[in-house]
Amino acid sequence: MQINDQCISAKIWADRQWVPLAQAVVERSCPAMGLAPKQTGRLTMAVEEIVMFLAGTSPGTAIHIEIIPGGWHVKARLSFRTDPSDLWAMNLCPGARVAEDPALTHLGLVLASRMTDRFSIRLEGEIVRLTLRQDLKYPSVEPEAGEYLVPKGQLSIDPNPDTSLVKEACIRALCLYDAHSLHQAFFKPGKLADMVARQDMTMAVALTPAGEVAGAVCWQVGAGRSLTFFGPYTFETGERCAALLTEHMIQRAARTHALGLFSGRATSDLPRTDFECLGSLGTCDKQMKIWYRHLGEDPGTSVWSHPDLIPFLEKQYRDLVLMRQIRPTQDMGEALPDRSVISSRLRPKLSEAVLVPLVGGRNMAGCLLNHATTLTKEGYESILFQLDLSQGWQAALGGIALNTGFRPRLILPYGGTSDIVVFEYESI
Repeated sequence: MQINDQCISAKIWADRQWVPLAQAVVERSCPAMGLAPKQTGRLTMAVEEIVMFLAGTSPGTAIHIEIIPGGWHVKARLSFRTDPSDLWAMNLCPGARVAEDPALTHLGLVLASRMTDRFSIRLEGEIVRLTLRQDLKYPSVEPEAGEYLVPKGQLSIDPNPDTSLVKEACIRALCLYDAHSLHQAFFKPGKLADMVARQDMTMAVALTPAGEVAGAVCWQVGAGRSLTFFGPYTFETGERCAALLTEHMIQRAARTHALGLFSGRATSDLPRTDFECLGSLGTCDKQMKIWYRHLGEDPGTSVWSHPDLIPFLEKQYRDLVLMRQIRPTQDMGEALPDRSVISSRLRPKLSEAVLVPLVGGRNMAGCLLNHATTLTKEGYESILFQLDLSQGWQAALGGIALNTGFRPRLILPYGGTSDIVVFEYESI
């Protein structure tokens, strides 16, 4: 099926009378962008709930709706003026306040956040940009035991594998590696193939003289000026395949504007001499090391930090030989939103959760602790909290993270707009 790659936009107002038009915009456009009926219905309901909520809390405000195709997903972006802290019910753990409201004012936000695969909030002055993402439907592949190839002849690199090769590499990786070594999309090979086709992920595969896939490595551009890689995955015995793939990846990455290359999911096949270790995440029996490589001369930059976090940052930057001017944040009584919003990215099968602040309200300490304790009770063993040090309001949350039982583990150079500091929950 050919998927429509054009965006659709509409301007409505926060009033119940405009809800049918908002529904129609989503219902009519998403099927042309590849969404199945069930996924279209979920995104439609999420947009409807947001409009209904704004009609009750910010009546009459203008709402700009954009439906944006992504090849393997569709996004609905809503831009409007409102108090960003009003969106607190979109948290994974909104607390009992939702049920205590007899009018159930915020119940629609709970439904909207649960109906979509991911949401994000960006503040631009008085404008709130709320993005809801719904992924296309792809069949999952359950891993089965596999066998390694016996090396035969010289390997070659295909820098732009077609869909069939991408899917074959996924299936072979599923058979030979555990889930902790794989990007989530590997479990849906068709999804990863579409991501590669859209250049949201880059993959290179190693081929035998007979055209068999002997290995693969993939990487993607993150939110900042660094690349995140996954692999290398080798499907034959010996070390030559991993070395060939890693060298190819580094050479291609060095030709981009990226300043660094760090691992999202590195395998034991990664040649360690080409990288330095940033640190480890996870429990003792499931620790994951994060590997990093400079891709050029670091020009240096300035970052914000809560005063209590400065000693950790200074040591990290000294060990990594990175030039940073650390600017301490200061609480001078400025106004903050009443309530906080935190994005939660979960991998239940791996017992992993990543928390990212979207709105930093006065209740952040309680909100963050509520997320951590709830996730712990649900069996999550690795709970991460990430802060982008380019933004003073995020960096200021470092003190709250420390007081809430999170411990700083490592720095991801240029992992966001600037460096990202990664905390891991231990307990208070």
